[in-house]
Amino acid sequence: MAPEERRGAILEAALSVFSDLGYTQATLNDVADRVGVTKGCLYHYFESKERLLLDLIQDRIGAAMIADAALVSVDGTREELLRQFVERLWQRFQQPGQIEVAILALTELPKIPEAGRLLHEEVLARSEQTLREMLHRGGGCDCDEVPAEEIRRAAKMIPLMILGAAMGTRLFRTIDPGQFSPEQTGQTVTAILLHGLSGACPDQESESAG
Repeated sequence: MAPEERRGAILEAALSVFSDLGYTQATLNDVADRVGVTKGCLYHYFESKERLLLDLIQDRIGAAMIADAALVSVDGTREELLRQFVERLWQRFQQPGQIEVAILALTELPKIPEAGRLLHEEVLARSEQTLREMLHRGGGCDCDEVPAEEIRRAAKMIPLMILGAAMGTRLFRTIDPGQFSPEQTGQTVTAILLHGLSGACPDQESESAG
């Protein structure tokens, strides 16, 4: 394997082992056995189990957030840009390993504050900054109509709300028999964030006509 390919395989194995055994119970030997390398090989790439976890968080979550910054320069109304952002972030959390890494970061926060800091800086803070710039620069609408303080609060809360909905959906998918599919949940989350509760409810006239 090329060095980067082997590093990626180790990160993939670490995610699997940490998710199966829990970070505290898992050992570097478990990760080495899962990927089929020696423990010494792991130390060549990661100096400790904590460093492996932190690199896993940054690799799986952080790099993907950069693409959202491009939305700031896209033409469109505020609603169009918000819809694109919410749908992108929701889809990202549906990709294999994304929610598992977020859960690992949150559960290990009391013991490894750096894990929580990475999750905040790489996901929440970046998303907040992108949203603030998007709302201020969204073409096709009068952005001055929304007070700056409301934009600041919305930009801070929207990523948290999406993350919470994605985590709840994943955690309770085998327990809640009435749970919607990820696609249906994503559509409902997007509708509520864009239009409030009324946006998630079917229009009575349209329902009657149907």
